[in-house]
Amino acid sequence: MDLKSQIFANDDSHGNRLYMRVFFNEQNQFSNATIYLKLQAEEKRRQLGNMDFVTHTFHCKRSSAKHYHNKAKGYGFNWTVLSDTLLNIQKIHLVIDENEEYLFNVSLIKEYGKFLNFKQQGFELQRFIPFSLIKNFRINKPETDDE
Repeated sequence: MDLKSQIFANDDSHGNRLYMRVFFNEQNQFSNATIYLKLQAEEKRRQLGNMDFVTHTFHCKRSSAKHYHNKAKGYGFNWTVLSDTLLNIQKIHLVIDENEEYLFNVSLIKEYGKFLNFKQQGFELQRFIPFSLIKNFRINKPETDDE
């Protein structure tokens, strides 16, 4: 059971702001957090995902129509969040299009991801990983009609 929460914020050199609402457990330890990004050029903040401090897992969602990056042939992840030593993210739980789930180590992004930075458009530094690598870590296999 979470007893209290606190908001932390961090600005980058381009005026973008990361927000993290951290929830604490009965022992006053970090339990989980919701992470948001507010781009300087936009009015509203975006929810990047949720962090589970117990399992060191970052939970996030992507829509293929909105988030798939054709040049990278995959998806981008906020590098500031992934490389934060306080968060200590070890796993990514990714849900694509509300029904495909993947669970993989963050080391996959660190090893095979490519930096693409669209700072001219006001976006934060992201590391993109091809979907061809992500698809190997699907955790809910599609049902077959053979049964």
